[in-house]
This record gives sequence, structure tokens and C-alpha cells, in this order.
Amino acid sequence: MSGYTSAIGDPPAKTCAGARHQPLGLQQEIAARMPDRGTVLPTGIDVGSATDVGRVREANEDSMLALAAGDGQLLVAVADGMGGHKAGEVASELAVTSLRSSIEQAGRDADPERVLIDAVEMANIAIWDAAAEDIEKEGMGTTLVAALITSSGRIAIANVGDSRAYAVIRGKATLVTTDHTWVNQQVLAKQMSEREARTSPYRNLLTRALGSTPREQVDIIDDVQIGPGDALVLVSDGVTAYLEERDVAGILRASATAQEAAEQLVSEAVDRGGADNATAVVVRRV
Repeated sequence: MSGYTSAIGDPPAKTCAGARHQPLGLQQEIAARMPDRGTVLPTGIDVGSATDVGRVREANEDSMLALAAGDGQLLVAVADGMGGHKAGEVASELAVTSLRSSIEQAGRDADPERVLIDAVEMANIAIWDAAAEDIEKEGMGTTLVAALITSSGRIAIANVGDSRAYAVIRGKATLVTTDHTWVNQQVLAKQMSEREARTSPYRNLLTRALGSTPREQVDIIDDVQIGPGDALVLVSDGVTAYLEERDVAGILRASATAQEAAEQLVSEAVDRGGADNATAVVVRRV
């Protein structure tokens, strides 16, 4: 679990090593950047998604995915790209596209954790190879947090970077992924306080990202279980820069549907500053 839960102030650009704002073109963003969403969800699962470019960035380099993966499973993911010349957008889209392809090709009896590891490794290779073939894409990369969820609420999560997964259980939000950032390493080593980490100019310096090396270490979390009324929330750091765990929990409690929750998470983050792209995918058991 990460040593801190939020950053205060406007986040700097991600690198490796007033009046209430309504997200502009929110529904258009959903349609344009989430083409893989399945039409038949597992029984007892409600899913919602939203993304917004924010107040500062010219382009949205976040990508997201929700896909009915068969055998009563749902695959969801959020990726936050980085790199010039739209390379970040390319990297994040490659990540979710490769992830989708890998999951669709996996055997029905395959172990979910192994499937996720293999899928993320394939996504890493796809980004690395694409960067090697185009000098304008050199150095591009992306975070990726992805989850396979069954209709019974069992969840396996894969994570690289600082996009996050929260489990909201009995009304309380808990961070279940670890941020792969330099400042979080300092917090865990007790070289920096959580307060210092939240305001550090290096808080967006990643220690892991897909596409940064030919092989990348993947965190797997396989002990998450959500019951009826509980939820899993995946977000990019454009959301967590402004919202803490209590904010996530409060929005989930106040939202009637997963879609309403996802839109409100993004809208609130943009309203509080919106210095980065903001993306949320919410999965709730009903």
C-alpha cells in the first residue's frame, strides 16, 4: 500500500525516473476514448467511466477500458501516457489495446493473475517496440492500472506507475495499489514525510512505467473482494492530485450509479484545479 494518499496543489508534468466546472465534452470524451467497452456486463455489476482533458493540457493522454471478458468477468483499466508529439496518447492507447487483445486471447481456464501479468508485459513490449520504430515517439511511456473482476466480486489488479486503484468497502475507501514514484520510495524509506511528499516538485517522477525498459516489473494484488454495495475505483493522478480517500468514499456514497460516481470524481478533480487529464472508471456490485 502506498505511503501517501494524495498530492496537494497542481501536479507537474509526469516523467519517468470559482464557478463549478463542468467537464467539457465529457460524453464525447467517453465515446472517443473508450471504444472497447463491452455491451453485456457480468450479472450484478454496474460500471461507469469518465475522462476530461482538464483546464491546462491541450490533449488528453489518458486512456481507459471496460470490457466484458467472458466467463462472467469484467476487465477495466486506466492508463496515463507521457511523451512529446502526442506520444503519451499513443502509449496509453497502445497499453489498453494490447491489454484487451491479450485478455481476449487468454484461455478460459487461465489463472487471472497470470493472465494480467502476461497482458501487461505484452503491452510493455508493444510500447517499447513502437517507440523504437519512430524517433518522435522515443521515450514515450504510460502508467497502467488494470483489474479483472468476477460477478462474485473477486478482483485481481495489475499496476505499473502511479495510476491508482481504491476499494470502497462498507463506505470506506482504501488505496490498494502502490505508487511507483520517487517520492513514495522516500516515504517508505522514512527519508521524507507524507506532507513533504504531497508538495514535492518530484512527486510525478515515476520509478516504473510501461515502455521505459524492454521488461518492467508488474505489481499484482489478488486479495481484494467487494460485496454488494462495494466498489472498485481506478483513477489517473489527475484525480488523486486533488481527491483524498475520504473524497472518493463520499462521492461513491452520494452517487446512485457507477456512471454518476465516475463523472463526479472527474468533475470534482477538474473543479479543484484540473492541471492534468483526469480519468476514472468505477465498478460497483449491486
